[in-house]
Amino acid sequence: MTLVFATRLASVAVSAALIANTSAHAELTNTFVQVRASASALTEAGFTQLGSAPFVSVPSGECAVNGCVTLAGSETTAIGKGFFEFQFLNYTYNPAWYSGVFVTLDVNYGSSGVTQSQLINLINGQTSITGVTALTTAEANNTQGSCSFNEWLPLELQDALVLRWMPAAPPTSPGLSQVFRFAWDFTGVNPAFLGGGVGVDAAFGLPSPGAMALLGLAGLARHRRR
Repeated sequence: MTLVFATRLASVAVSAALIANTSAHAELTNTFVQVRASASALTEAGFTQLGSAPFVSVPSGECAVNGCVTLAGSETTAIGKGFFEFQFLNYTYNPAWYSGVFVTLDVNYGSSGVTQSQLINLINGQTSITGVTALTTAEANNTQGSCSFNEWLPLELQDALVLRWMPAAPPTSPGLSQVFRFAWDFTGVNPAFLGGGVGVDAAFGLPSPGAMALLGLAGLARHRRR
């Protein structure tokens, strides 16, 4: 797979409403991550968006027939509360490989003292509300278990946080798929000892990868604060 950068990420707001599993309308929740709130609702709640339009992912590599695509997203700088949008062009949906939609976040823990394991536990404690499961790159995979993220993500993203959910419908093909939106709010993570704060330095979306994917990573060499 080839990593393609673009520009887009906005803040995820939190309200105390419960979430309906199939709602197509804005539903802000008091959660660390969410995928059902509208862009306008998130923006109105004061969240920062990355980019000005959805990032677009395209088929890539020999495994494109099995659903391999470019990653859609961008680098940013320690955004604690944000969202981004992405969609797929001519994605090949194959239920033999598809296991949902994924987002990879390069999390910057600053001097907060928060660990990846703690953040995963916090997010997964709200899965019944959000429908989102947090994983390590070693755990994230397609339904065949043949494309573990840590086997193809670059060194810079080996310790990234991976989020997975099952949308009501998989990406459409041919043409552009529906727009997927992922939002996060890490500003309240362990507030008792937040130092530099927990933020996101890069965000990328993709559907389940097909057979083994190779990620050509040009330009993702940057200073990482851990």
